[in-house]
Amino acid sequence: MPEKLSRKEKIAQQNKSGSTSPQKTKDHEKKKKSTKRFLGLFVAILSFVLYSNTFNHGYVLDDNGLIVENTQTKQGIKKIPEIFKSSYRFGMNMADYSLYRPLSKAMFAAEWELSPNNPSIHHWVNVLLYSLLCYMIFLTLSKLLQGDLFIPFVTSLLFAAHPLHTEVVANIKSRDEIVCLLLVITACFFLYNYVTRNSTKALLVGVLAYFTALFSKESAITFLAVVPLIYYFFTNAAKQKYILTIIGMGLATVVFLIIRRNVLGNTESLIPIEDNSLVAIKNIIVQRANAIYIFGHYLLLMIYPVNLIVEGSYNHFKEVVLTSWKFLLPFVILVGGGVYAVLKFKKKDIISFSILYFLVTASLVSNVVILIGTNYGERLMFIPSLGICLLFAVLLSRLFKMEAIEKPVADIQSFLAKYIKPLVVVMVIVLLFGIRTMARNMDWKDDFTLYQTDIKKVPDSAHLLFYVANHITSDEYLPTLPDSASREKARMQALSQLSRAIEIFPKYADAYQRRGFIYNQMKKPDLAEKDYREALVYNPTHPIVYNNYGTLCFDQRRYDEAKFYFQQAVKYNSSYAHALNNLASTFGVFGMGEAEMAAKDPSSKSTHEKLARENFETAISYFKKSINADPQFGEPYRLASVTFRNLGDQVQADKYDRMYKEVTAQKNAKN
Repeated sequence: MPEKLSRKEKIAQQNKSGSTSPQKTKDHEKKKKSTKRFLGLFVAILSFVLYSNTFNHGYVLDDNGLIVENTQTKQGIKKIPEIFKSSYRFGMNMADYSLYRPLSKAMFAAEWELSPNNPSIHHWVNVLLYSLLCYMIFLTLSKLLQGDLFIPFVTSLLFAAHPLHTEVVANIKSRDEIVCLLLVITACFFLYNYVTRNSTKALLVGVLAYFTALFSKESAITFLAVVPLIYYFFTNAAKQKYILTIIGMGLATVVFLIIRRNVLGNTESLIPIEDNSLVAIKNIIVQRANAIYIFGHYLLLMIYPVNLIVEGSYNHFKEVVLTSWKFLLPFVILVGGGVYAVLKFKKKDIISFSILYFLVTASLVSNVVILIGTNYGERLMFIPSLGICLLFAVLLSRLFKMEAIEKPVADIQSFLAKYIKPLVVVMVIVLLFGIRTMARNMDWKDDFTLYQTDIKKVPDSAHLLFYVANHITSDEYLPTLPDSASREKARMQALSQLSRAIEIFPKYADAYQRRGFIYNQMKKPDLAEKDYREALVYNPTHPIVYNNYGTLCFDQRRYDEAKFYFQQAVKYNSSYAHALNNLASTFGVFGMGEAEMAAKDPSSKSTHEKLARENFETAISYFKKSINADPQFGEPYRLASVTFRNLGDQVQADKYDRMYKEVTAQKNAKN
């Protein structure tokens, strides 16, 4: 009978044979999980810290139209069902119904409900979601790479710190990008579990996450191609798994597209040249060559993210010819990368996956495949940039021959010891990226800071010239100036910038519209009217122009013309509260005119009284529509009260007067 071994002898025997005790294996796995958790939290905390200087920032750029000035968003959670039934820009004073992204807008409405007119809450949510996203990127990549922590850690670090992402995180409006990528990465996480664990529940959760992502941004649809690539490169998935996943995601896509079609209808909005300068290039080959030239600028920013700009539309990027190096260099790089990806496809090279991921996710936003609403936007590279970060991490791993190092690392000390050299390189890059990110964040503090900073870098951008002029003559900015001379100077500066914008793009309707508005403020109605007419030549569906033109006519007592222009404004934007109020006021004036005629012409008194009542009642109907469109707009309550008094309805007059005082008090309290 063999002699029973002591505990020490058992351990010695195990060490000699190379086997590991169950307890050691358990401890080893526990340490690995702890290391993984530590690295993931480090990435999340870093991303949080880098954007913590945005918490006290204000509303910037499109934040105003989507949140603080949006008649739908400002009504809070009660409008969320309506948000899912309307276009992305519904509630703004514009006739653009080409986008359907209700998820982020619904989040803004909920946040407004919790803390009205407080940009800080939106910035906090953006940063927290971004931190969660960076953590999920690390977690998902570590799954795909089967325990390798170096490449996921480096990839997620570079992604977290990359300055190219400042527009997305610092600009509240770009929540759609963060939520979209967070949801599709979550979808990839669960779909990988479906393949590796044969979990039907994981398949359902993954498809649901992908479906939800589509409601944040339509470009999530590119993951119809990305997910099969993940299956191919990182799993040994059976053909059935591919089929079931594609069917599930395909059905989700079809359902989304049906919902989107029902909400937006069949109308397709034309892409304005001032938004996308590529539209002006009629030769499609030259047009796409210029798209590749701008794509090359994105590639440069991936590596050297220094000259970041908020605006690159007409006419910052000048048209290039087919022989220009600005086109040829990025073309060669993109084609070369594509060829490499194809050649290494069968070997399941991760570099091949990185390139394919980048090209696939960039395809719908680069203008190379199809033209979109803008020719340039750093936010557009948010999702594709993950592929470049992964590519760099893999290249660094190979440069330092990390693949020769034993990958399973138990504790954080072992991890740092094994990867110290490449990690030093990464940390230097992350430090430089982080400094640039935090500095660029400060440019996004408010509209004035952003515009004044970037106009120096893009002096030929018609859009940015318009933005600057619009801001410095706004009702919010002008009162902050110390005296009338300063306000006059601001208006003159704005007129100069708008004239420059028109010089750059002579068909720029918005520039004519704003210049006309300023002329009218300066008591130059003839110049204002000329610009309004010019604006309508280039954009005959512009509700703001119609409303402002109607206001000019109203002030000049040209009431019939005013009525026509206000009606046109309402025609092209049925929820335009100010235009509805102005139209109501016009009918109120007609009613007052008929009431005066009833006193002057006793023989036709009953006819005039009838017409007066009809006009007053029509005015009331439009006042109510204005209130419904924007319950926080005080003027229609006050004027409705006056109109009810003219009708002899003192009860309703008192009711609307009380409502006016309540709304005014609430507004004053918020301010």
